[in-house]
Amino acid sequence: MIHALDQTYTRGTRRVIAALSAAIGLTFVTFPQAHADPVDSPIAPNPYPKSSFIVGAYTRLDPADYFLPGLYGVYFLSPGGLNCGIWLRGSFGCAGPLPGAAGADHIGWFNGDTRVHYDPFISIGFPGAQAQRVLPPRSYLNWNETTCVTTADTSTYCYRGMFRFLITPSVTYLNG
Repeated sequence: MIHALDQTYTRGTRRVIAALSAAIGLTFVTFPQAHADPVDSPIAPNPYPKSSFIVGAYTRLDPADYFLPGLYGVYFLSPGGLNCGIWLRGSFGCAGPLPGAAGADHIGWFNGDTRVHYDPFISIGFPGAQAQRVLPPRSYLNWNETTCVTTADTSTYCYRGMFRFLITPSVTYLNG
């Protein structure tokens, strides 16, 4: 009788172990698939460079080299010819043709705004400045707690906290 119980226990144990092994194996097989992004996902990946990467890998330039006589702010040209700047209380923006922005020619954020935007009225708040120097690739300016960058692919990226935009050669992103 003890022998029969041992066999039943052993068969039952084997079944439990087999079921657990199958479940564990199935978990490992399906785990990567469960976390993969679907191909047709409506959520685009974050296009913005990490601040830590910019500070660690790019050259910080002196904002004083980008001041214009008689104006308050830091003004630069993007490699693509956009007229950009950081001015009063860290407000920032660029003017010129914005790729993929439906004919808009100004993008920016003003201190006190709830978001970065481009629309027909944003140009009203831009200073009457014409930048003289290009911000070279792989460099950035930080002034009044705002950072503007020219990336290695000549994109222009400006941010202050959660307010940011990225202007690539083919598309413009805004966030905030």
